[in-house]
Amino acid sequence: MSNCVVHFLPAKAGDCFVVEFNNGECILIDCGYKDTYEIELKPLLIQLKHKGCRVILMLITHIDQDHIGGAIAFLSENGPANAPHIIEVENIWFNGFFNTLFMRDEFNERKRAAIGEMQTKRMNMVLGQLTMQIDGKAGLISAAHSRSFEELCAKNGYRLNAQFIDRVVKRIADSRNKLVDHSIQIGECKLIVLSPNEASLDRLAHKLNIEMIRNFGVDYELSEHMEFAALFERLMELQLEPGSFEEYISASEPRLERWIGTSTLAHMNEVNNASIVIEIEYKGLILLFTGDSDSDSWAEFLTDEYDMIKISHHGTTKPNLKLLEKAKGRTLLISTNGGKQNRHPENELLARAILTGNKIIYFNYDIKQKQELIDMQEEYGYSAMFGHREIRL
Repeated sequence: MSNCVVHFLPAKAGDCFVVEFNNGECILIDCGYKDTYEIELKPLLIQLKHKGCRVILMLITHIDQDHIGGAIAFLSENGPANAPHIIEVENIWFNGFFNTLFMRDEFNERKRAAIGEMQTKRMNMVLGQLTMQIDGKAGLISAAHSRSFEELCAKNGYRLNAQFIDRVVKRIADSRNKLVDHSIQIGECKLIVLSPNEASLDRLAHKLNIEMIRNFGVDYELSEHMEFAALFERLMELQLEPGSFEEYISASEPRLERWIGTSTLAHMNEVNNASIVIEIEYKGLILLFTGDSDSDSWAEFLTDEYDMIKISHHGTTKPNLKLLEKAKGRTLLISTNGGKQNRHPENELLARAILTGNKIIYFNYDIKQKQELIDMQEEYGYSAMFGHREIRL
């Protein structure tokens, strides 16, 4: 019997994973979109509850529609932490506005007991517009739907970032050995946070400040009203994804080497680079979940080999370069349906992953390169697996 099963859920262009351990403990990592939760995640959580499982940690790596949308839907339905409607959730890790950015120097001088009427009206209008942009729906936005994930955690009594002194999930050491010494035990799992660091969070705060000035003027004010958490989440969800168009190379037969050099190596934005990156160790297994972060900022803290690596940002090349140079995974996961314009995963990422010696790659959709990857398996000595929902380790 395997020590754990990774439930690799179809989440369109997003991420949604449930790691189920053989002792009944589970870790939920990202929740995809709202319909990911309704169609895929909710039935699985109900099934796990019936098996006697519980979620010892729910991790939302960063604020992006394709990671947090389903999380808001889940907590809205799950209700109070001490009387959950779907499944018990013991801990949540999430870097939101109030617990992560509100106390930073950039925002201190703007704090007020209450903000002015003009900004309040403007905020309500902007929040409604942003929510409609994200949902693609016109009309009135319900209060429940516009609630932030951070507000739902507080309202329902969930333990948010309880393992961290300042209630911010971040890397707290500057070497691999020190990180191991500062690992966090939850249930039978040992967890190591590789990212974000303070610099990543500072850049996120700076980005938010720019967006607030753009929407409300240089003299905007802040208060402890929960609408600011919702505004922060909506503004960050709508940050433009980096462009990653590839040069198309025609060949009579597929060769991985021809794919090297085809990526534009687009950089990640501030929201993606503030993703929480964690190692999970359980009974000798080591799993790495990367969110959408660029491994430039944390590759030096990696160990050499993992039982499973979730490739960053749906198979974009740039954020995974240092990761693939430093570490190998016995199993790689690439989560994407191709996304907008069918850009993911990039050919160069696939080539680099295979040519650096990673032997098994799982995809949760039939990607555009499926047939080429199947055709090249024997020559390059790897296995490409498509549509597997349960990966046993």
